[in-house]
Amino acid sequence: MNNIDNILNNYFEGKTLPEEESRLKEYFRSSTVLPQHEIYKPLFIAFDKEKQIAAPFFEIPAEKNRKKPFPIWKLWIAAASIAAVTLLVVTLFPYKNKVGIPSGDYLVFINGNEVTNPQKAQQYADKMFMQADEIIRTSYKPIVEANVIQTEMDADRIFDDLSQKINYIESVKQ
Repeated sequence: MNNIDNILNNYFEGKTLPEEESRLKEYFRSSTVLPQHEIYKPLFIAFDKEKQIAAPFFEIPAEKNRKKPFPIWKLWIAAASIAAVTLLVVTLFPYKNKVGIPSGDYLVFINGNEVTNPQKAQQYADKMFMQADEIIRTSYKPIVEANVIQTEMDADRIFDDLSQKINYIESVKQ
């Protein structure tokens, strides 16, 4: 019976041979199972019962040769791709000027009129920048004045000044 103990130990460690496993199954089917091995008998009986259970048989239906419709999303992807390429071409390759001015020169339009004199265009741009600067300075003037008032009304500074005056008055009294 010591041999059965060794086979059981090997069985639970996963080291038994198929012949040893069949010997264990025969041992637990017999009526000569020792009392110390009775706890393993339900395990091997369950293995035997499990072996007798047959899985239900079912047949996988065959695929029908159906023609799948063309997915609409593929058309959308194609249309979006064509639109993106067209946009890139139009953006990266601008049209040549019909007048025939080389692409290195720039045209300036002032009030709908084409200006070809660079000095005149520069003067006009300087004038516009000066006007914009004046508008910005005058429109932000109330904000600057409010900031000045806010710094004058700083509570910490006012209390520090008052405490210094009080300390001075108290020191003079003494």
